[in-house]
Amino acid sequence: MSDAQSETRVAWFTAGVLGVFVLVLGAALGVLLVVRNHHADAGLTAREQAAVDAASREMINLQSFRLAHFDADFARASSGLTGDIANAFTSKKAALLDGLSKSKQDTAASVTQAGFEQGKGGTTALVLMTMNQYRVDAKGKKSLFGSGRFEVTVSNVGGKWLASNVTSVGLTS
Repeated sequence: MSDAQSETRVAWFTAGVLGVFVLVLGAALGVLLVVRNHHADAGLTAREQAAVDAASREMINLQSFRLAHFDADFARASSGLTGDIANAFTSKKAALLDGLSKSKQDTAASVTQAGFEQGKGGTTALVLMTMNQYRVDAKGKKSLFGSGRFEVTVSNVGGKWLASNVTSVGLTS
């Protein structure tokens, strides 16, 4: 056998091995994608999304107060609470108003990320979120003064999702 024939056979053998490798790799990738998509969540249910929306809205309400409209803002924040947290929040009304009056600044908040963590039966859910808190001067200029991560428990009370517990979870500033 000549060197040219030997080189041709090696080239065809190498091409065959590479071809088989590509087919096996393609099949493995196909199986991986099918298995991964089989277990992927297509999205939140309407109930889960309602829980996330309610938790996000309530956390913004709990941290957004305008001195000129304090009573309305406090009532709005209180209306989204239930249980012990509602009682604890109500007991801090005077201290909150005093702090706002002394600082002569309003507060505002925004949810930067929120996600459904888990449901507990049909009436309670845990929502994780990250937030930014702002001070707002008389001209309406916002200044970031804090951020945090929270786990919010919401409970479905009479068809309305209400916050029943709030826990700070790591990395706050």
